[in-house]
Amino acid sequence: MRHCRQSLAPTKNQKRLVAAAPKRAVVPQPIEEWERAVEEGRNPGIAHHAAVMARALDHTVGVYTPVKRDIEPIPEGKQKEVPMDGNQATTYIAYACSEQGMIYPISPATSMGEHMDNWASAGRKNVFGQVPLVSMMQSEAGAAGAVHGCLTTGSLATTFTASQGLLLMIPNLYLIAGELMPCVIHVSARTIAKHSLSIFNDHSDVMACRQTGFAMLCSSSVQEVMDMSLCSHIATIKARVPFMHFFDGWRTSAGIQKIKTIPYEEIRKIYPYNELQENLRNKALNPNHPIIRGVGQRPDIYYQNSVAANKFYDATPSIVQEVMDEIGQLTGRHYKLVSYHGHEKADRIIIVMGSGAETVAETVDYLNSKGQKVGVLKITLFRPWPAEALLAAIPNSVSKICVLDRTKEDGAIGNPLYLDVCATHIEVGSKRTIVGGVFGLASKEFTPAQVIAVFDNLNSKKPKNHFNVGINDDVTNSSLEIGPEPVDILGKDTTQCIFWGLGGDGTIGANKAAIKTISMDAGLFGQAYFNYDSHKENGATISHLRFGTKPIRSEYMICSNADYIACHHPSYVRKYDMLQPLAEGGIFVLNCTWGTIEEINANFPDRLKRQLAQKKAKLYCINATKLALDLGLGHRINTVMQACFYLRSGVLPVDDAINYLKGSIVELYSKKGQKVVEANQSAVDAASDNLIEITYPEEEWMQASGTSFTAEGVTRELFVHKNIPEEVNQHVDSFIERMMDPMLELEGDNLPVSAMTPGGYMPSATCMQEKRGLAPEIPVWEPDKCTQCNYCAIVCPHAVIRPFLLTKNEAKESPTGFDTRKAQGATELGGYNYTIQLASMDCTGCAICVASCPDDALYMAPFEEVAEKQVPNWEYAINLPPRNPIGINTVKGSQFQVPLLEFSGACPGCGETPYVKLLTQLFGDRLVIANASGCSSVWGGTAGTNPYTVTKEGRGPAWGRSLFEDTAEYGFGMALSLKHRREGLRVQVQEALDKNLPSAELTAAFNHWIKNFDNFDKVSPTVDKIETLLPAEKDADPLMNTIYLELDMFRPPSVWIIGGDGWAYDIGYNGVDHVLSRGENVNIMVLDTEMYSNTGGQVSKATAKSAVLKFAQQGKKEMKKDLGRLAMQYEQVYVASCAIGASYQQTLTAIREAEQYRGTSLLLCFSPCIDWGINMKNQMEWQKTAVDSGYWKMYRYDPRLAEKGQPCLQLDVQKIKADKMKLILEDQNRFSQLTRKDKEKANSYHTDLIGKLEEVHDVYSRMTMDDSEMLDFLKEKVGEQTSEKMLVLYASETGTAQNLAKDLSGELKRRDVRVKCMACDDYDFENLANEKCVFFIAATCGQGEFPDNSKEFWKNLSEGDYPADWLSGVKFAVFGLGDTGYAFFNKVATDIDERMAALGGNRVIKCGMGDDKSEEKWETQYTEWEPDLYTTLELPVPPAVLSPPNNEVTVSEVAELEVERIMPHGATVLPLAVNKVVNPPGHDRDIRHFEINLKDTGVSYNCGDSMGIYPWNAPERVESFMEWYGIKGDSGLTIAGPEETLVTSPRQLMTQVLDLSGRPSRKFYEKLGMIAKDEKEKAHLEHLLTKEGKEELLSMAKETLGYADVLQMFPSAKPTIDYLVEFIPSIKPRLYSIASSPDYDGDMLHMCIVADDWNTPKGVYKHGLTTGFLAGRGGHTEPATTINGRINPAAFALPSSPEQPIILVGLGTGIAPCRALIRDRLFQRDQGEKIGAMSLYFGVRFKASEYTYGSEWDALHDNGNGPLTHLHCAFSRDQAHKIYVQHRLAENEDQVYEYLVKQNGYYLLCGPGGPPVLAARAALEQAMVNKGGMTPEEAKAYVTQMQIEGRYNEEVW
Repeated sequence: MRHCRQSLAPTKNQKRLVAAAPKRAVVPQPIEEWERAVEEGRNPGIAHHAAVMARALDHTVGVYTPVKRDIEPIPEGKQKEVPMDGNQATTYIAYACSEQGMIYPISPATSMGEHMDNWASAGRKNVFGQVPLVSMMQSEAGAAGAVHGCLTTGSLATTFTASQGLLLMIPNLYLIAGELMPCVIHVSARTIAKHSLSIFNDHSDVMACRQTGFAMLCSSSVQEVMDMSLCSHIATIKARVPFMHFFDGWRTSAGIQKIKTIPYEEIRKIYPYNELQENLRNKALNPNHPIIRGVGQRPDIYYQNSVAANKFYDATPSIVQEVMDEIGQLTGRHYKLVSYHGHEKADRIIIVMGSGAETVAETVDYLNSKGQKVGVLKITLFRPWPAEALLAAIPNSVSKICVLDRTKEDGAIGNPLYLDVCATHIEVGSKRTIVGGVFGLASKEFTPAQVIAVFDNLNSKKPKNHFNVGINDDVTNSSLEIGPEPVDILGKDTTQCIFWGLGGDGTIGANKAAIKTISMDAGLFGQAYFNYDSHKENGATISHLRFGTKPIRSEYMICSNADYIACHHPSYVRKYDMLQPLAEGGIFVLNCTWGTIEEINANFPDRLKRQLAQKKAKLYCINATKLALDLGLGHRINTVMQACFYLRSGVLPVDDAINYLKGSIVELYSKKGQKVVEANQSAVDAASDNLIEITYPEEEWMQASGTSFTAEGVTRELFVHKNIPEEVNQHVDSFIERMMDPMLELEGDNLPVSAMTPGGYMPSATCMQEKRGLAPEIPVWEPDKCTQCNYCAIVCPHAVIRPFLLTKNEAKESPTGFDTRKAQGATELGGYNYTIQLASMDCTGCAICVASCPDDALYMAPFEEVAEKQVPNWEYAINLPPRNPIGINTVKGSQFQVPLLEFSGACPGCGETPYVKLLTQLFGDRLVIANASGCSSVWGGTAGTNPYTVTKEGRGPAWGRSLFEDTAEYGFGMALSLKHRREGLRVQVQEALDKNLPSAELTAAFNHWIKNFDNFDKVSPTVDKIETLLPAEKDADPLMNTIYLELDMFRPPSVWIIGGDGWAYDIGYNGVDHVLSRGENVNIMVLDTEMYSNTGGQVSKATAKSAVLKFAQQGKKEMKKDLGRLAMQYEQVYVASCAIGASYQQTLTAIREAEQYRGTSLLLCFSPCIDWGINMKNQMEWQKTAVDSGYWKMYRYDPRLAEKGQPCLQLDVQKIKADKMKLILEDQNRFSQLTRKDKEKANSYHTDLIGKLEEVHDVYSRMTMDDSEMLDFLKEKVGEQTSEKMLVLYASETGTAQNLAKDLSGELKRRDVRVKCMACDDYDFENLANEKCVFFIAATCGQGEFPDNSKEFWKNLSEGDYPADWLSGVKFAVFGLGDTGYAFFNKVATDIDERMAALGGNRVIKCGMGDDKSEEKWETQYTEWEPDLYTTLELPVPPAVLSPPNNEVTVSEVAELEVERIMPHGATVLPLAVNKVVNPPGHDRDIRHFEINLKDTGVSYNCGDSMGIYPWNAPERVESFMEWYGIKGDSGLTIAGPEETLVTSPRQLMTQVLDLSGRPSRKFYEKLGMIAKDEKEKAHLEHLLTKEGKEELLSMAKETLGYADVLQMFPSAKPTIDYLVEFIPSIKPRLYSIASSPDYDGDMLHMCIVADDWNTPKGVYKHGLTTGFLAGRGGHTEPATTINGRINPAAFALPSSPEQPIILVGLGTGIAPCRALIRDRLFQRDQGEKIGAMSLYFGVRFKASEYTYGSEWDALHDNGNGPLTHLHCAFSRDQAHKIYVQHRLAENEDQVYEYLVKQNGYYLLCGPGGPPVLAARAALEQAMVNKGGMTPEEAKAYVTQMQIEGRYNEEVW
């Protein structure tokens, strides 16, 4: 059937076309047509455009035919000789020949775009007399698309790229080539990421593009780069074929050589302007002569259209050669498509491309001089493949060819160049032997020794094919053997120098300046190449410099005969084999603190000594670090060391060299000011004065036998980390020995293939063994100044400074010099000691911790003075059991968590790592990280040193990196995969349960796991059980084994996508946006440095307007992209904007909320960068400035708030201080640069920036408002009266006061009150007098300081000159959050309260004094203060709506108790060994001495701590209540709460857990009123909460009615069991001072406790719960023999030394801590220490019955002869007139003054609070007045200062 097959016979139309083809159609020329139109009277413009269109559509168009013409050479001397690298040489030409530059940063091509942008910004003109337009795009794909667009409309456009960037361009490369558009892209060739990322050179990127249709031209040296760049730009216009000009990345792109430049005016001589018009402009899209391009074609014509381009490719080689010839005539440098170098009758040759050709050529000359006949064929034009030129260039004598490819195509029969050469020879029937090999992947060095190995292989009878050279392949044996000794083929007229520098010390910059100076000023040829390790900064840098009188072709690092080697950091002498390349008699210069031969002997390793002696080297030393610091140069030692180079290298005459150096200093530093210039010139002179030659004992050193280098088979002893599982340690240790140590010693080139793990996988936790020891200074902790806030730890970028908690025994066993202090703060810290320790060998010396410490408890000290001393302390601390008893919700608590990101290679002071480190502290054991390429992938994922580590269980962050552009998608795929696998596991587990396969215990675990499937904290203990049980049951059934194989899926992972702003805002934004839109449970963390930090600081869409960065040299014109606001538009994304330096707590909260949010979250993290031009030491302060000024917004957007009817957005800083923007714009170099460049533009941009920031802040403020707030806001805007509302202000440091203020606001709103809540400093202070009602929630920091968000408010309030009645119309109330352990308890709250009253404010209720030392912390006082506030204000009772219970309780017939004793959090079962009454029988008080045996309990305590005892309810009380409630004591209860499930019985629950006797809170009465069924009872309960019922409620409290009592009073309000367990709180611990010393009394802990009993106002006898429990009274049938107890930290400071005199005041059983301190002193005395005077004042009623421990005191005093120096007792009732301790103090004023003032003594009072405490303090102050001549005010201030210093202490109750 005809329609089913294709006819092969030509149609009539086809015949007509074929016949017409040879006769080229006559297409009108535009100029001719224009002239003809004029002659004919037609519109010449129309005719011209029609002719242009006709030419563009001409299907018979011919190709360019080369024409030989004579070109006038460049005049002598006009070609300037300039040192430059390959990238600059490329850009020099690309800029000249382009009209548009589309740029995007990617190493190692980035600097080409930078040069182009810089020159355009400076107004430099190209060969067309224009300034090219340079535009940065969002990605390489975008750059290629923009280039395509420019070409399509007739502009010459170029771009620069490498590696993945080039691959992103491939689709556009096909289009550009397919449309035959003249274009050049320049590629700094770099390897493609495969098993790992590498930014180094090979040809895998360009070879992936060889099929695109681009012509490919390769340069092998910097000079060639310039010439071939010009060749490609001209040839593309003539040929209509786009060109890819490439050269080796780093080796050529960054290697500096002295080359000859081509003046732009000379380029114009050979530039094809006519062809440009014809081949580009006339074919452009233009509506005046419209054509269509890029159409869709069907199969019928696509093939033919593709082949139609063949003729252009066929003509290209001859066109390229023509251009090469013209360049040769112009410059005198001649090139061929394929160039041969070598013996004219060579028998063997190597064919190669790129810089390797230079090394081969140099080696060929060497081998031929030794009698061999070899050559090299260098391929310059790779596409179109020049087959004819190749064959013509090979000498006929050649019988063997080796083709070297710098790429490896896995699975291919051969690599690209090899295949092309083979195919060429096959087509002509050649019989030559051709083999192929691979060299130099990822910049692996290619040396003359390797070239010789290749030629030797060719010389063998059967040359090895498909080989590798330069590595040791001991797996597949593909490598060639290389001779052991380096081959020196350089002439003696070349000087070789190596400089070992430290990243950031200026060495690289100095050496670049040296190349310029020596090449330009001294006229020598120079070459420089720079090598770096993988650290962002503070890593090793190695500069290889060569100088000579002839051009230098050596394209490899110096491997032998170095004349001069300098080491710029002393630690390198024990790390690196620096001297192996040193020539005999060479010079070694070392920067160090060692200036004598004795110090050198002590610090040089034997191998270094031996090398110096064997090479007869000259040794010089200089302390350049000290000189630089003394001269004000900081740590930049480059000028000092550069002067040493000129003084000793002999490259130039010394006087000339010094003059050149000082001249270059003026050129380099004049823009930084005359002081900097003078300091650097002084450094030159100082170098001359301080450089000393060390004469060493040559014979002795020659015999030195030791070594410290892995290369000789000796491995170092690795630190044993006990908190990492042994299995992990084994993997890590093996990896370190096999891989990491050789890599760190820069010996990785010698590692064999067998050492590698296929796939590139590497273990975690390796950075802990790196120990770089590079910081010049490190922090030292001063414990006595420290308030234990842990701020130093949260800000540390490298996790080197950390807090630790130790038991008493651990503190005792610590190394000498290991400082600890008693842990302060939360009760959970009781019994622990606190320390800050530093990983001194890992610290980078950034000093952020010092700058951020609020207590000045850290200072910087020279590394060499303190580092070694701190090592054993760190090793001891890091192996202590990890402890965090206070949880992760606070800043302090979070920093007790072990960071699972440590010691990274990030820059000192890095702004990114604190966020990720904190993330690992919170959720590191479940993290799966998808990391974008960039800084965070460099410091987080460098081969060898992995900073991510693991927990003691072996769990930790699982880290992976994909591509720069697809990280969001990569992480999204991770999340979906994990979700799918876990859901599959859940199905399998349920199936196993349905089949009754698991045991009963495993069944329970499986059920709990399914119920809490996505809750890590809940399921993790259950998974521990599953991991224990499942292995034993896995073989019972195939399904169970399948479940076992998915064991790692039981714990829910937390997926985080992490990257920088270049990724999130630019190249990866499409992916980010897509992930945000999908709503999956995945988190995105953007580390926003506002620039492309990893590639050197280029502009991104995150960059602020006016910033001057690379690619934006005239200042960024546009505002920063608001990524957070874009994300909010989806309304289902949690979004937070954080600045950790502005608020540690806000950042902590945001990360926690993001992880908890069951959907997508986005965290924007403000991350300062060194490239901002700031001192990174102060980066946390800069973050605060950014937030305060409104430059950076700090907020949280939580979609869950919408469900509560609240605005989703919370602006965490509501008021901006625009004046602070001045600091940013003037002091950050990225902004101030623009002012220096163009003041008018800067003023315009800066004004606009400030205005826009205020507008944006206004928008965000509106988003935080509810309808009523918005109405008020708009009324204020237009000047209308707003409705009355209350104001809640908070002064918050950690977020607690802020959260409480918001809770208070919520409660006020429930009472129909309109309220506004904000930080004090966010409030407009001028409106304060107009407010009606203001409430303050105020925290106190440190020594009475105001939190940062309230300081400005307090300054206005306290310093303003206001009338006494200024606030007479304002009602106010204050609640403070403080800690009685600090001297200035609630000072902020009391200051505000007093000042508001002093200015006429009307105090609603007394200032609330929340205390962290109370049972419920601040809540204890707040639960009383808050209801009183509402009652006093007579606010309406809120709607009685009872929320659903938090617990789900099920009741069963019989209880199956999980445990006999329900243990409170942090408590331990402790045996009561002694329970003894110590006062006479029949006395009205029961005073007892208790002893607890702590042996084998794991509990320890410190002197001064207290014991928290959890009592049990009396059995008769429990039985009575259960009978009333109607529940059987032995029935079963299962209480499923939000956090855990408790299986118990009513009897156990009500005995051990519920506080039946506790004092009911007002909320308890409120809840009972909601559920009371009887109307009278309901009314009664509601009445109790009113102002009128306040007295009755107070009387009930005085009757000490407990929860059980009140419930029984209102039987109709009996709650159901699920509400009962919620209404009645758990029993709280009662605290008792410890009366013993752990050192003196060993394992026996003593307590002295008086029974607490009383008669109520109605005459009812009652007994305290705890003392009754202990004594067997108050309904308890027998005394307790064990207790549930926990240690609480001391509420007072301890004496600073044993010699400090102490005055102890004990009131009643307050004698207990006094006894502890005395017994502690006795221990110190027994240890041989000198102890100071002890004075005890003891006050009780009667000596006979209450003189507790009286015989002990009398014996110790021994009438003044014992260690108790003074004993003063006050028995108040033993005489007619009462005598109290204050009287005894007054009687001994001389003693008081002598001890407390003259001898700087210590004072402690302990006992019941009230008048006696105040009277005792007054007695002290009066003694100072009477005996010291102080005024009363001075005495009061002195005692206050004692309190601050920890010398005045009170422990009262």
